[in-house]
Amino acid sequence: MSNMRMILIEAAMLTSFLMTGLAVSQAAHAPPLAASIQSAAADARANVKIDSKIFVEKTQQSESGKSKTTLVDPSTVKVTPGDKLLFLNTYRNTGKTAVTGFVVNNPVHAAVAFVEVLEGWALVSVDGGKTYGKLSDFTVTAAPPVAAAEAETTEAVDSPETPEVAPAAPTSRAAIPSDVTHIRWILPSPIPAGSTGELRFRGIVK
Repeated sequence: MSNMRMILIEAAMLTSFLMTGLAVSQAAHAPPLAASIQSAAADARANVKIDSKIFVEKTQQSESGKSKTTLVDPSTVKVTPGDKLLFLNTYRNTGKTAVTGFVVNNPVHAAVAFVEVLEGWALVSVDGGKTYGKLSDFTVTAAPPVAAAEAETTEAVDSPETPEVAPAAPTSRAAIPSDVTHIRWILPSPIPAGSTGELRFRGIVK
């Protein structure tokens, strides 16, 4: 992708709410705060700036019984496992010319389970950002059930004469949203000078 500008949105912005709702040990492993930009400084695509924010989605019922979802600043509430999050990357072309070939990569923080990306044309990765595609294109290797492995061990201990049983082999299964490790947006259209846009995905605090 030498002809594309790639911005890596680090997930360290999670620190603001990790410190309020999750273990400090998890927060300590947050990536560096600064976004990593992979492009020559003279490239016009360097004029595209990104502002990343996280919101907690809170759903409440009104007196009439209708549900209403609001976006809450995570610094104002205690974030706990199971809370729904909205990740918002707002981009803006601050230059005087249109920008083409703009790519944004967003790792999914280890403390968050990916749910969905709101732009249907976005790509995902389930192997740490090595390969990208549609979620339906991927399979992952699943470890054998722990219960089965424990049963084999117990049987071997209780019955010394029982022939040794080989461990169950890993199996493959279709990838599911929680397997996603990275998201990639390859903007399909030029970004006009002065224009803005949004890139969004949802997750759940583990």
